[in-house]
Amino acid sequence: MHPVLKHILRGLIITPIVMVSVAGSILLFTAPKPPPLIAAVEKANDPFARFSRELPDYHYMTARDGEKLAYHYYAGKPGGGVAVLIHGSSGSSLAVHGLAKAYAARGITVYAPDLRGHGLSPGPNHRLGDVSYRGQYEDDLDDLAKLVAREHPDEKRLLAGHSMGGAIILRTAASRYAGNFNGYLALSPFIAPNTPMDQPAQGGWTVVSVPRIVVLTILNRFGISALDHLNVLAMAVPKNDLQRPRTYSHALLASSNLQRDWQGALARIRQPTRILIGANDELFVASAYPAAIGKANPKIPVTILPDQGHMTMMFDQKAITAETDAAVEMLK
Repeated sequence: MHPVLKHILRGLIITPIVMVSVAGSILLFTAPKPPPLIAAVEKANDPFARFSRELPDYHYMTARDGEKLAYHYYAGKPGGGVAVLIHGSSGSSLAVHGLAKAYAARGITVYAPDLRGHGLSPGPNHRLGDVSYRGQYEDDLDDLAKLVAREHPDEKRLLAGHSMGGAIILRTAASRYAGNFNGYLALSPFIAPNTPMDQPAQGGWTVVSVPRIVVLTILNRFGISALDHLNVLAMAVPKNDLQRPRTYSHALLASSNLQRDWQGALARIRQPTRILIGANDELFVASAYPAAIGKANPKIPVTILPDQGHMTMMFDQKAITAETDAAVEMLK
């Protein structure tokens, strides 16, 4: 064999081996480590401790894969509509309890689920911080919407969510399941990284392994998703808190964010949709939302609530009143 041809063939063999070795090293050595605690989130500890003493009993629904998913139920009044409330990252239905009570007091029936991989809704192998596959949250919310439709066939339906939950509801509003709800209310929603709306590392709340995400994304393009359960994001959660996930898998993170083309996703939204965010949000830049959201979809209004931070949106009475007023109006 000609020496030049032999060299080329050797290169064709060695190059894939090198690429696999590099990819393996990245996946092995770039796991994200949880950052230190931040005041913006820790300020919710006392209100949430109070909420934990008030929570109603859990109910359970069976998802399409046979898993039992947990939720709290708050009875409203006939004709008041139904709201499904989605908690934020590393949270559970506990986080939306204050808002759920306020909704119910105004006649809105509320379903507040623990997202899969959170609280009492198990992820794969009962692991916190993971889902079985990309897009599973949309399927889970479709299953919950069908339950709501069976139980309340004549009621209008609203899907509302805070922070990561806000991103999930916007993702749902842009999906094939958009018609399951009559309206969408996003509270301090995460939109996309590296935009004017995003504080660096979400104000210290997260650490992301970009190298892992890049490798896993490339693998998915080749139809390889078996490694999507590797952790790619860590959050500022206390080490001794065993009821909250401290990390998220690639599958969960991809399920809870808007698509890479977030402008295109927002542009696809047709159902009535609103965004509320606190002026003093520590994780996101509230002042950047009106222009960025308006450019993507001018039919989605953004309301900035004065004197509110990221977590006070879930327990401050002024914020809860504004969020309840918005829900009542959207359910008329």
